[in-house]
Amino acid sequence: MRRRSGSPSVRARLVRGPLLVAVAVAVAVAAVLCPAPAALAHGTDPTLVPVIDSISPALPAGVVVQVRTGVSEQMLVANPARDVLTVLDPDGTAFLKVSSAGVLGNLADPFFSETLNPPDVPPRLPTEARPGAKPHWVQVSQTDAFGWFEPRLHPLAPGTEPNSTIVARWTIGMRMGSVPVTIMGALERKAVTGTFVAEPDPRRDDLQLTVSQGRVPALLLVAPPGRTVVVLGEDGKDFLRLDAEGAWANTESRNFRDNIDFTDQAEGRTGWVRVGESGRVRWLDTRLQYSADRPPAVVEREGKTAQLGRWTIPLRLDGASAQLGGTISWLPNNALPRKRSDGALTWVVASGAVVLVGIAVLAVVGRRRRGRPGEPAVADAG
Repeated sequence: MRRRSGSPSVRARLVRGPLLVAVAVAVAVAAVLCPAPAALAHGTDPTLVPVIDSISPALPAGVVVQVRTGVSEQMLVANPARDVLTVLDPDGTAFLKVSSAGVLGNLADPFFSETLNPPDVPPRLPTEARPGAKPHWVQVSQTDAFGWFEPRLHPLAPGTEPNSTIVARWTIGMRMGSVPVTIMGALERKAVTGTFVAEPDPRRDDLQLTVSQGRVPALLLVAPPGRTVVVLGEDGKDFLRLDAEGAWANTESRNFRDNIDFTDQAEGRTGWVRVGESGRVRWLDTRLQYSADRPPAVVEREGKTAQLGRWTIPLRLDGASAQLGGTISWLPNNALPRKRSDGALTWVVASGAVVLVGIAVLAVVGRRRRGRPGEPAVADAG
């Protein structure tokens, strides 16, 4: 049975791993308006889509395995069962364990550290990490879901992929309890038929929110003087704070690692790090992504603009609970901008929303690119 990449499910929005994002580009629009460059980084060619072909034997009901592309190709799993789902590295060594008790990572396996960052970002390996080392399991999440950058989903160097429907095939080994499980799939080349657009709801308070489109959308939040705003991360921890002293980001939040400019400014420090002036903050947030690389097949075939879901981000405004929210929609190519004969770009109205056309690039690399400033915040599991 063929399982499509990242097919929507009840648990699809839960399986989010740590993302360390360098650049968010409106790649789908770019593919429509201009030819692809000769060489691309992992995850920036929108025609390349990882898919799952088979899971053998079938996993128990409620156990989810998905693949998708964000900044790079990722595998995502959720396991609410007590039996442990163990993920194996290319040499067959266990590097990840997921169950209802949480998620454990093997710090002694170099592959585990490599999967915390996109392939283009060199990993910072613990001193104990080496092939064949005694496993050192640490708690990396209290939830039963986790996602990681999986280099096996894109085994070829970017820019060297053949111009064929099936670009490469891949296999990943797991164990469900003591039962071996094999995940087989392919990296396919598929035509870009549209793009996802995340839009904010109108606000009824004095906060201003702007969303910039990209494979990982970016948000700009502006608060008036005298307001204190705290944005919560996916893990429920305080992630961002706006107050009279400036804009602050919490290194202990999972979402902190989604923004490489924040890690750059932290320079190895932990806790609250000042990342900007008071009154405004901008960040990348995977909560505004759709849960798959393509919309449902029926939506794609119809070729019409469709709302696919909603996104929400909880916050506290002067201590009171509030939230940011909006919609996630699919815009087919016929709703995207076209170049006029004079080379200029036009505006397009789709479902009552005016879409500004062009290629919006949010460069959040900062002044320099470096590895992770420190080890992930984990609890030793022995």
